[in-house]
Amino acid sequence: MRYRILTAIALIWTAAFLQSTVLEHLEVFSIRPNLLLVLMVVISLLRPTSESAGMSLALGLTMDMLMGKTLGWYALLFFLVSIPISLINQKLYREKLLVLLSFGFVSTVVIETVFFLIMFLFKGYEYLPFIFTTVVLPEALLNSILILPLFKPIAGVYIKLDKVDRRRNRIAS
Repeated sequence: MRYRILTAIALIWTAAFLQSTVLEHLEVFSIRPNLLLVLMVVISLLRPTSESAGMSLALGLTMDMLMGKTLGWYALLFFLVSIPISLINQKLYREKLLVLLSFGFVSTVVIETVFFLIMFLFKGYEYLPFIFTTVVLPEALLNSILILPLFKPIAGVYIKLDKVDRRRNRIAS
C-alpha cells in the first residue's frame, strides 16, 4: 500500500511539473494539452473505482492549484467523470485504440464544457459556442492523441505494483 501511495504522489508531481513547465511551451494551434486530465482518464481505465476516484480527486486539486482561479471545480469534475469510466473499465478491452481515443475525447469535452459553463454562469460571458469550437474541441483532440503514448507506460507501472502487492501478500500469509 505504501508503494501505491508513493507511486501516486510521484505520478501527480511528475504530471504537474510537466504541465506547468514543458507543456506551457508546447502549443498546437495555440492549444495546450492537459496532461493531468489525460492521466485521470488513463488511471480510470486501469484501476478500480475507489482508487481511480481518489487519484482523480488529487489530480483535480492539483489542476485547480495550477490554474489558480478557483479551488475545487476541476477536482469535482475529475472525480465525477472518473467514476463512470472506472465502473465500465472491466467490460472494455482497454488497449484498443478506439477505446482510448474516445474516452480521452469525450472526457475532455465533458470536463472542459462543464467548467466553461460554470465559469460563464459566474462571469456572464456570451461566447460559449466560440470557446467550444476553438478551445474545447481542439484540446479534446490533442488530449485523445496524448493518451496513446502514455497508456502503456502507466499500465506497466501499475502491473509492477500489482506484482509487488501479490508477492507481499503471499509472503505475509
